[in-house]
Amino acid sequence: MNGAAPLSPEALAALWRLLPAVVSASAIASLAFVALLLFARDRSRRDLLLYGILAAGIAAHLLLRPPVLSAAGFGGELPARLRNALSFLLPATGWLFLLRLRQVPLGRARLALLVLPFAGVVASALSPPALARLLPPLSGALLALLGADVFVALSHPSRRRRPDTGLLFVATGSLLLLALVEAALSEGVLLLPSADVPLVGPGFLLFSALLLVALADEGRRLLVRATTDPLTNVPNRAAFVERARRELERASRTGETLAVAMLDVDRFKSFNDRFGHQTGDRVLSAVAQSIQKSIRGSDLVGRYGGEEFVLLLVDADEKSAVAAVERVRAAISAIAPPRVPERITCSAGVIVHHGRFERASLTGLVAAADTALYESKKAGRDRTTLAITGEERPTSPAEVRYR
Repeated sequence: MNGAAPLSPEALAALWRLLPAVVSASAIASLAFVALLLFARDRSRRDLLLYGILAAGIAAHLLLRPPVLSAAGFGGELPARLRNALSFLLPATGWLFLLRLRQVPLGRARLALLVLPFAGVVASALSPPALARLLPPLSGALLALLGADVFVALSHPSRRRRPDTGLLFVATGSLLLLALVEAALSEGVLLLPSADVPLVGPGFLLFSALLLVALADEGRRLLVRATTDPLTNVPNRAAFVERARRELERASRTGETLAVAMLDVDRFKSFNDRFGHQTGDRVLSAVAQSIQKSIRGSDLVGRYGGEEFVLLLVDADEKSAVAAVERVRAAISAIAPPRVPERITCSAGVIVHHGRFERASLTGLVAAADTALYESKKAGRDRTTLAITGEERPTSPAEVRYR
């Protein structure tokens, strides 16, 4: 039986020239599929919908190039009209995507701009072949116009301060430049022979990679904002509780000890009334910094509310926990705010959890430490009280005594 005839060198060369466009189109189509799948799970993410449409359109635009169509045996007027229509739709979709991503309002002027791409689509579908030559320059002009509007929107002071704006500038500029160069080369505008070079495909992949980095930076920034107290820059209550629960579960499995301590700045309400809330805020920020510098890297501090802070001391028994809290209190006492003649002091309560107390809860530990803190307040403030749990008993406020 005769085998298939080998491809000629010319056919192999043609396939090799098509490889970048086909590979780029496949990768971009995969991005479109993922984006649309994510949008199907969360219909509020219109930015994902626009990105998916943009990616699918660019993949189709790459596959509608004349070399690809001729190699696949397709021809005729319809693919050319579709390609011209996409050259108007894609800039508009990318423009809407970036505006949506940055939550830029459209306004009347931008809504009026939407008439241009739709007019281009209609012209691509209905114009006679003699006028079709005018469409690529018009789509290039539309691309430049919408790209300039995106840069104006990103340059607004309220958005320029965002740390990921620089990456968006680079990503958008790279894609816009490559798209304009491809359009110019296809029309022979750059004093070079006319050439059909698929620059938009690699450009969109670069754009997507930079966009992913920018969104990851934004995600980290939002995560920090959601888990950090804005005044003191330490974890907020919710973030502290989440990590502390994980540490408590680990200690219950391994049998290690850990301690929870509550600290409260003494007479802080009176301090605020006498020196003002701005000075009080500076003191709280200084207290948080002093705590962070005084504890180990494995320990955790969080602002529990008001002038109250909570500490999680891992692998700490009664002696080491009290010593750690005393170091913290000494560091706080060394704070000397400007124009404040009195010493800053704090009271503390400490509870130690032994791993064998499997039924102990974080809520119970915090409540016991808070009760010990109250004992310090009753005893005259500026001191630490250690709550002692009974042997073989779970830790709860009702089952501790103090010394």
